[in-house]
Formats: sequence, C-alpha cells, structure tokens
Amino acid sequence: MWFKQIQLFHLSDTIRYQPETLTQKLEPFAFISCLPSFANSAGWVSPFEEEDAPLIHALNGNILFCLQIEDKILPATVIRQALNEKVKELEAMYDRKIRQKEKLSLKDEITMTLLPRAFSQLTRLYAYIDTKNNWLVLNTTQTKKTEQFLNLFKKSVTEAIQPIETKKIGIELTDWLKNQNYPSIFSVENNCMLQDPNKQNRVIRCQNQDLFAPSIQALIKDGCEVKQLAIDWQDRVQFTLAEDFSLRSIKYEDDILHQVKDMDVETKQQQFDADFFIMTEVLSSLLKDLYLQFGKENIEQEYQVA
Repeated sequence: MWFKQIQLFHLSDTIRYQPETLTQKLEPFAFISCLPSFANSAGWVSPFEEEDAPLIHALNGNILFCLQIEDKILPATVIRQALNEKVKELEAMYDRKIRQKEKLSLKDEITMTLLPRAFSQLTRLYAYIDTKNNWLVLNTTQTKKTEQFLNLFKKSVTEAIQPIETKKIGIELTDWLKNQNYPSIFSVENNCMLQDPNKQNRVIRCQNQDLFAPSIQALIKDGCEVKQLAIDWQDRVQFTLAEDFSLRSIKYEDDILHQVKDMDVETKQQQFDADFFIMTEVLSSLLKDLYLQFGKENIEQEYQVA
C-alpha cells in the first residue's frame, strides 16, 4: 500500500471531502464486473480488498479510496487471425475481394464475438485526500490510468480539481546541477534525464553517474535541460522528480519502515492503519517541502502563513 509514485492535485470546496459525504458520492459508481460484450469496466472498491468493506478509510485527516479497472485481454494477433480466416471464407463464397470498409466492419463483429471469451485483468489505483492541505494524492504517473481515475472522480465527486501550479521545474533542476546550489534538505543522487529543448529527439539518460562531473556539465552548458532528477530528501525518502511535478520510483529508507515495525500492532487492520499513518505523515512533509520549493509565489505565501 506504500505509494511508489505520485501525482498531486489541488482540491477546493473541502466540505465535499468529509468521509460520510464522500462515501455517498462514491457508492453509485461502485465497481461492477465487466459485462461479456464490454471491453472494460471501472468503479470504486474498498481499499481493504475485503468483501463488504467500506469504500473509504479515514485516518488522521486523510481519506483513502481505490479505483478498480477491469480490462479484457484480447491480443491483436488473435483478432487479426480470425479476421483473415473470415475474409478468406467470404472471398471464396462471393468470388470477389472484400473491401477495406467491409474488413473494418468484420473486425468489429469479430471483436464483439471474442470479448466474452477473453481473460480479464484487474488493476487497482489507490489515492487519498489530504484534507489538511486540500490535496488529492494519486498513486500512478501513467497518463491513461490518470485520465481514467480523474474522469470517474470528477463524475462521482466534483469538477473542482486542478493540477498543481508550479514554476518551470526543469529549469530549476537544471540550475541545481549547473550551480550545485539547492536547499540543504535535498541532495542530488546519481540519475537524471536530460533533453535538448531545440532537438526533442536528443535525450540523454544518466544512470549511476556523477552529475557534477565535467562530461555531464558539458551537456548542460550545451543547452540540455533536466527532465527528471533523482533526489534524496532528508536521508528519509529517495525519488525521481519529473518536470510535471510527479514523483517516481519512491523509496522509503529503513528508519521510516522501522517506525511501523516498532508500533504495537496485533491485527491486519492495525498494521494497515500503521502503514497508512506513517506513509501519509512522511509524504505530507515531503510534498510540503517540494511545494514550497517549486510552487508559484502565491502557493509559497500560503504555506509560510500556515
């Protein structure tokens, strides 16, 4: 359940995100297994993976919930093979070539015929609402999955959701490497991705490299900008920060995980609560520090006052 990747969104109208209110809004869109003739289905499920468990879990001002997506697995090669056989059969029957428009129609018919026999793949997307900071924290950076999640969230709950407004993060991170000047709570690790803004196909991925070495610095002087940078926060969390303010490859250091082990937990529910409590406390502090560093001026003022 520990989030390994994050996209952050800003929420307004916090009254919508009270546990009781949120549950009522999610229930009409609870997950229903995909019908035989449908290619996919999506809906809300309990984060506990237990039958009849509640759709949300609220703890310490954070509300956890989960989207389940069912996709039918129907390989293109299977459809193509069935289509070719059908085309040959019809061409022999009518003694003529099957036109392209007819093939497209046949392909749709074959797909509908095969769907009931296709295997299903289930994917779970976890997210939680941080009611103290008005954030939606989503545990994925994949574009398609993000769109699926946000579409149903807006349909279920509210349209009042916005991406985080930030400075130009790529330029800021490039300056970190160029001048070796960044906040002391962060340290630069040995991985990054560079791109030449004038030559989009010129992408350099650096792994296990000294990013302050002359060879890397030469690329920056040549105009390359940072698109992703591996960062360590307070010797507690390592992650890769992308220019869209998403966090990838998150790794929690042992001292954080040991905090959970040191807690007196006896049941599976208590273990879940301990994991969720520690994770959200750590991520809240990390995201605030990132927010203060890369957020626009009005965002910085908001948190300085708080």
